[in-house]
Amino acid sequence: MEKIYDLVIIGGGPAGLTSAIYAGRSNLSVLVVEKENVGSLYMAHLVDNYPGFPVGISGKGLQLEMKKQALKYNVEFLNATFLGIDIYSAPKIVKTDKINVKANAIIIATGTGKFGGKKIAGEKEFLGKGVSYCATCDGAFTRNMTVSLFGQGDEVAEEALFLTKYSKEILIFTKDDTLQCNQELFDTLTSNEKVKIITNAELQELKGSEYLDFAVVKIGDEIKEYAIQYAFMYLGTKNLSELYGEVANLDKEGYIITDENLKTDVEGIFAAGDIRSKKIRQVTTAVSDGTIAGMEVIKYVLINKKKSAVKENN
Repeated sequence: MEKIYDLVIIGGGPAGLTSAIYAGRSNLSVLVVEKENVGSLYMAHLVDNYPGFPVGISGKGLQLEMKKQALKYNVEFLNATFLGIDIYSAPKIVKTDKINVKANAIIIATGTGKFGGKKIAGEKEFLGKGVSYCATCDGAFTRNMTVSLFGQGDEVAEEALFLTKYSKEILIFTKDDTLQCNQELFDTLTSNEKVKIITNAELQELKGSEYLDFAVVKIGDEIKEYAIQYAFMYLGTKNLSELYGEVANLDKEGYIITDENLKTDVEGIFAAGDIRSKKIRQVTTAVSDGTIAGMEVIKYVLINKKKSAVKENN
């Protein structure tokens, strides 16, 4: 049976790790989705204003100590790129380039500066004109078209399978030497004559006139141009508004607005740390947010478990 986590935390910085420590210590099942060896804390040469370290500590050293403490409470970690949240499923689904994960509660703690700066050439220009981040949303527009998907994991495989109902030809480009996904999904895709998987591929540019016409892709050492009408992007290139706009209200800069308990407008989803709309962004404020979010999630999960138990007994 597929595991449903009590809590999935998106981001392994100080806010996310603090939440993980609190939730793990309360015996909740916790998964932290993170990109290893990245983030503003990890990259800091010296943190000289964090209490308890009079001679300072490297950002990497502080983050690793936090992670060590979370592991002590059986917190699990997944090194993956976060792609989005399906808020309409019950339980909710956190989508990554590796696997999709089910969660009863979610804390978004992705920090700042990780999104919006990695757009592929042409991606922004053709957004809504052939570039999309959701095949299940826009698949019906691709009838009898040649379409492409760029990325890795179950999310890409599932979206490609959905497109077989509409599209004439489906090209899946992945930077690795295979499409890493559930074996059953992989077998279903490879047995469909509409689907072609192109490995060791790196998207260079999206081109067209008024609408998208071509994808320029580097295959090994060779540059090739593919005629396509749609490009579905699963590369982690969304900006803050594209990534979180459906999940929460955002301020004008794209940061998530929460109440004082760090709840978003969607039940069961919280935000903590630098991703949250606020005035001061420091390691200490991120830890403070992580504490509040972690404690609020503990209450939320336990109350909902109690409600479910009552329903089952009636």
